[in-house]
Amino acid sequence: MKKSYMLLLAALICGAAQADDDNSFYFTDAAVLPGGTTNIELCMRNSATDLTCLEAEIQLPEGLSVVRDEDGHPIVTLYRNRSAGHEITTNVLENGNLKLLVSSLEANRLKGGEGPLLSFCVSAADTAPRGECMVETVGESLLVSTNAEAHYSVGVTGSVLIMDDATSIKTTNNGQQTTEKAIYNLAGQRLDKKQKGINIVGGKKEVRK
Repeated sequence: MKKSYMLLLAALICGAAQADDDNSFYFTDAAVLPGGTTNIELCMRNSATDLTCLEAEIQLPEGLSVVRDEDGHPIVTLYRNRSAGHEITTNVLENGNLKLLVSSLEANRLKGGEGPLLSFCVSAADTAPRGECMVETVGESLLVSTNAEAHYSVGVTGSVLIMDDATSIKTTNNGQQTTEKAIYNLAGQRLDKKQKGINIVGGKKEVRK
């Protein structure tokens, strides 16, 4: 009897620690120039469960670092369309990772669905390696439901493109040279002109309808 109870308890503990596909994170793609800054969005999927708070740790690749305001706080924006009544606590750890805690003293519900929850600002060093790199959550992120049940999101990664240049030189009919901002798509491919959807122009996202 005692052995059966211990096996059942172990099964419950293991079940509580398993990742839940209906309660998870993912990142949107971003692009940045060496020496520049960009915002990375952390998105949340919670179509099946009412969540009230979450905790996550985010690791940045070599050459990227979290941008801080004049008071030394990480620049993080919590999107109020999904998080009314919530507060966010942030910290940059000694290893450079960004720690996030989104909570509500009144146990308000994070609005369900799928899409961006918050964004954080990062800067790229002048010496940052060019090309695609990955931003990722560390370990399992904790999400807590309104009835105090714990759910876990397994580690997820997102793509950040560190581009070679922001400008291209173009010669006009009168022989003068003008500087144009280079245009890329989210895959990092250079475009001759803006296309419908999201374009990266001079290291910043632009939406063309």
